[in-house]
Amino acid sequence: MGEIKEQYLSYLNLTLERPSINYLQRLIQHHLIRIPYETFSKFHYFNQNKEFVPSLEQFVHNLQNRGWGGTCYTLNINFGRLLRELGFDIKFVRVKPGHLGIMVNIQDRKLYVDVGYGSPIMKPVELETRRKHILHGFGEEITFTQKDQALYEIDRKANGKSFVKKEIVWVPLEEEDLAEDISSSYQDSENNVVMRRITAVRFHGNTCYFLRNGTIKAMTYRNIREYQMRDMDKWINTVNEIYHFDKESIQESVDFLEQRDIKIFT
Repeated sequence: MGEIKEQYLSYLNLTLERPSINYLQRLIQHHLIRIPYETFSKFHYFNQNKEFVPSLEQFVHNLQNRGWGGTCYTLNINFGRLLRELGFDIKFVRVKPGHLGIMVNIQDRKLYVDVGYGSPIMKPVELETRRKHILHGFGEEITFTQKDQALYEIDRKANGKSFVKKEIVWVPLEEEDLAEDISSSYQDSENNVVMRRITAVRFHGNTCYFLRNGTIKAMTYRNIREYQMRDMDKWINTVNEIYHFDKESIQESVDFLEQRDIKIFT
């Protein structure tokens, strides 16, 4: 496990340090910059009938060899496993609907960490210290608001408009407590939008690249540029260039959706 931990850290361009809030913040920032949120690997794991959250070894292998990250369960669970290996005291928390985050206990403080939302939550958030926290980045505003003793809302806004809200149930859980949530995230049905569209998010320099089927948005702190693509070869090359996913897995995702009568160019 030591070797895997070192490979993971090396991919993040970081080295082994003692647990601290400063180290945690750098781990989060490097993770969001180096490792994408993406559904390509999710379709692959589904096709392979593999365990739905890859092991730490499999996750790091695919990171190095295929450029994959994953969706929330794969990203946050494996980041949580890494944090434990590094000596951090962590638990998982359910975020409804269909998401999870990490609770890090350090220096008598409880911090919310989330590297699996495709969102610039670039630092740990100490939810319990005040009723509302606001983060900004890449044209996005993220507000955490306390709703109840152990319930917090995450509201993501762009251009002042809310586009997704979820609720953090601030109760510590282990991986096994989330087995049903993970399984339902792979439900092969029209109701599960994650399994019905291609999505990828990568933070690179001052730009966030957001892929949704045939559309790529390049978002900076100042503006948003949108590219609608129509040509499959050009689209595959562009996705490969921006996200560094291997072309085989890109094609596999296109085939996965086509088998379900979904065309990525509309």
